[in-house]
Amino acid sequence: MQLEQIKTVHQVPYRDGHVSWHEFRSASNGNAPLILLHGGHGSWEHWRKNIEVLAEHFHLYVPDMPGFGDSSFFDSQFQVGMLEPMIATINTLIGTDVQIEIAGFSFGGFVAAHIANQRAGVQKLALLGSAGHGGPRRPKGDLLAWKEAHESGNTEELHRVMRENLFQQMLSSYDRVDPLAVRIHLDACVATRFRSKPIARPGGLAEQLEMYLGPTLFIWGEHDKTCTPEYLLEKLVNSKPNRSAEIVLDAGHWVQYEKPDQINQSLIAWFK
Repeated sequence: MQLEQIKTVHQVPYRDGHVSWHEFRSASNGNAPLILLHGGHGSWEHWRKNIEVLAEHFHLYVPDMPGFGDSSFFDSQFQVGMLEPMIATINTLIGTDVQIEIAGFSFGGFVAAHIANQRAGVQKLALLGSAGHGGPRRPKGDLLAWKEAHESGNTEELHRVMRENLFQQMLSSYDRVDPLAVRIHLDACVATRFRSKPIARPGGLAEQLEMYLGPTLFIWGEHDKTCTPEYLLEKLVNSKPNRSAEIVLDAGHWVQYEKPDQINQSLIAWFK
């Protein structure tokens, strides 16, 4: 079954704008609705390779978070511009008292942890390469500027820059920087208006998770350049009740894109 056959798009009103939510459902099941949150400079398509399989097991809701993709930008402040519109539109679309579960990738993991502490009924979390850890990073090199190539209409140069940036930060090898990844990343970068880096880079994830008592699964790619997985295992997982972790071999930051089959099975097992 193709994604378009099981997708419904909701433009959920909030203030003078809206948050765009993609709903996917291909089977009837008794699991709690599962929300998938994308990363910074991302969109709902960060989960493109996962939705079709996960929708066979869960009722999925996948937003463009505020200030990303097709959603409105409300404010640069994290609480007012991100968390409040996210929680309000979750409650409008799914229901105030409905139990939910959340998987968050990168900046989406940081957002997920905050939502879990501000909206009752978040049963479980899965955090994939989550931002907000405040620990050491392992950059390959500096990201390249892309806006000049975009504004000049130099498509060849723009795609070259996007491929390089995907290799530098998101994917572990050049052969996995395929045309789909370039198109998703390019579209998302152009549409991004909310600046996540100054919010999540200083840290704060550990403090949020200390307040959240539900089960939490951490997933990191072995070669994730935005963190050091072994350091975070010690800091966030070891000796912590209700926390589990998985390090995915031969994968980088965008782990659910590089290793979709493995991640799909891990999430199905975790949330069922």
